[in-house]
Order: sequence, then C-alpha cells, then structure tokens
Amino acid sequence: MTIYKKIAMSFYSGILSYFIIAPIFGERGFVNYQKLDNNLTLIKNHIEKLKEIQKELKARYINLQVSKSEILKEANKLGYYPKNSTVIKTNNNKDQYSQGQILTLQNPISKNQNFYFISIAIGLIYYFLSSCIIQTKKITKSNKLASNNSKD
Repeated sequence: MTIYKKIAMSFYSGILSYFIIAPIFGERGFVNYQKLDNNLTLIKNHIEKLKEIQKELKARYINLQVSKSEILKEANKLGYYPKNSTVIKTNNNKDQYSQGQILTLQNPISKNQNFYFISIAIGLIYYFLSSCIIQTKKITKSNKLASNNSKD
C-alpha cells in the first residue's frame, strides 16, 4: 500500500467516522433530541404545576376581596396585626422569603462536542495502524525469506 493510499484511506475513515458519529451525538443528533424531549416533558409538568398554583392564587385573591377574616390572616402572615392584639414572635420566616420554585433542567446543555477533532483522531489512528500493519507484514516477509534462504 503506497503512502497515497494510506493517506486517502485515513482521510476516508475520518470522514466516515464523522458521518457516523455526528447524526448520533451531534447538535441535531438522536441523543440531543432525546434530551430535548425529556426537557419538554419536564417543562410541561412544570407548567401544569404553575397552572394549579395560579388557580389557588386566584381563589385566595377572590377570598381576600370578599372575606375580612382572610384579610386578617394574610395581614398576620405579612406581619400586620389589628389594634389591641397580642403578638407572639416566631422565628420561622422561611415561608416569607420563598419566591417560588426554580425549574432546573435534567440534562444541562453540553457544549464543546467537537466531532471534527474526533474524526481527525480516528483518521490518524487508522493511518498509524495501517502503517504498523504494513511494517509488520514487511518484517514477517523478510524473516520468511531469510529463513528460506538459510535453509537452502
């Protein structure tokens, strides 16, 4: 095999490996579409939870417009108390500072998927392996010829 054939075959194997790897792991590959699908279902579930919270908040809003007892309860939660009332201080303020749930995606977007580098590496590996195989074949042929010549 000449050097041109080795270079052409390594180039071909690099291109072939790129066209095999990219549709699977590329930015439009099967793996990323699966991640997008998982994140889509996660976002849909989060939207459903937000709609339930919205319904609950609407009901509380309507109750606050109508009921004085609800107004007093919410005022107590905010720290306002009616005149002539006894106040007991509590240290449990965790609920007051919670602004809501944060949606975190299951699989963060991975960057730096350099398939060009991978395909070049595979092409170089193919080139060096083919060179090594050719060298070992030459050595074994020369050893066989030397052993045949020594027998004569």
